[in-house]
Amino acid sequence: MGLASILTGVSCPGQTVSRTSASPKLERMPESLEIRFALSAAPPHLRDNATTYVLDPAKGYLLRQKGTNGVSCIVVRSDWQFDEPFRDDIFWPVCYDAEGSKTLLQDYFLAAEMRARGMDAMRVHREIIQKFKTRSYPNPSRTGVAYMIAPLMRGYVSSGVATMNMPHYMFYAPNLKDADIGGNGFSKQYPFMLSMSKGRDDYIILLVGEAEKAKLLEESKDLLAQLCSYRDYLCTTDATRARTPVDH
Repeated sequence: MGLASILTGVSCPGQTVSRTSASPKLERMPESLEIRFALSAAPPHLRDNATTYVLDPAKGYLLRQKGTNGVSCIVVRSDWQFDEPFRDDIFWPVCYDAEGSKTLLQDYFLAAEMRARGMDAMRVHREIIQKFKTRSYPNPSRTGVAYMIAPLMRGYVSSGVATMNMPHYMFYAPNLKDADIGGNGFSKQYPFMLSMSKGRDDYIILLVGEAEKAKLLEESKDLLAQLCSYRDYLCTTDATRARTPVDH
């Protein structure tokens, strides 16, 4: 689940999903752009040997490169956790380490497969959280990291859905709360806790600093230009550079 999504107050795993609607049809992203966008979520030294998947909206995620370092990268298009219908304008890249690839990444694979079969968001939500209770669908067994240092993401914010330039790290921290780490809610400077499905995908979040963010955006100029050409709402602007999930 993306950082933007959690901070908005929309439903998380274990909560009741109440709305249904026909899901808009997803268009397949140009493969070379999707792979580049997905890999941008990871630090440069991990990209060459990472495993990458691309989304076929009619089937789900398909393996495109089998890596050797345990890191797996995708662009999430279906946020399955919410009291909202699926959309066709969600784009956030994430790269999971080996432990997250075996566990948390599987939620997004399953969501994509079920959406491809025509299931609505409410049913997908229910199917996935039911699997949390089974031995065949384990929680992370150790601390790890989901990299989300891509130069751009589009997901849920407090005002709906928006595009942001907000690279960050997400460290698996099952069952922890802000009080356990000295967190004080969302912060651009300090670590804070996002408590989601208990014991499964709770994270310590750390945003990159402003200097590092500026460097990332500068190094990603070509990618950002391609994303802007692909969809107007994926353009980087002064507003997207400043936006956070808690802005109204």
